[in-house]
Amino acid sequence: MIDQNTLLLGGSLLGLIILNIVLGSVNSFFIKQFDKTKLWQGVFKGFIVSFSFICVCFIGQLNPNILLVSVDGKEINLSNATYLLMMSGYLYYGKEVLIKLSSFVSGKFKIDANNETKEKTNP
Repeated sequence: MIDQNTLLLGGSLLGLIILNIVLGSVNSFFIKQFDKTKLWQGVFKGFIVSFSFICVCFIGQLNPNILLVSVDGKEINLSNATYLLMMSGYLYYGKEVLIKLSSFVSGKFKIDANNETKEKTNP
């Protein structure tokens, strides 16, 4: 059975992927460069990543004792490797979300008014 930490990490990763798509869409809407095709590509990519992790976690649970690699005496099987990969995805998308959030919080985002792109900052 898949452990609770893996499920929580997978759910958190899915949340970060969705948040990254939403923040990117809002930012592109502000600068009047919103592209529905790009939005759907992001949604499709998020779905594929999530579905792939679910499949690999399930497959790893079917054969938990098959060794992929041994590093300094630590045996890594498919389940452990999937957890490590999800953690790296979590860190990547977390960084992307924090970058986008910091630009919103600092108020330094571009707004296209009257076909001129200007940088708006909070007073």
